[in-house]
Amino acid sequence: MSDFRRSTDLRIAQSSRVHARLIERFIEVTEAELAGQSDPFVRESLLDLLSTMRDDRRGYGVLGGVMAVSEAA
Repeated sequence: MSDFRRSTDLRIAQSSRVHARLIERFIEVTEAELAGQSDPFVRESLLDLLSTMRDDRRGYGVLGGVMAVSEAA
């Protein structure tokens, strides 16, 4: 593998780990908001958002070479 390729791979992995951490924070904020919501429509919307963010986090985790974060609700 060339030095350029290795450097690019490392930069992609580093960037992916940053994205995964940020998404994890958004997930935590969304879960807190969900816990305080009683409106069924808002709850469903937030659950959909959580599902999307968890999928994104898994993808970034694969690119970043990190293990998947737990799926705790």
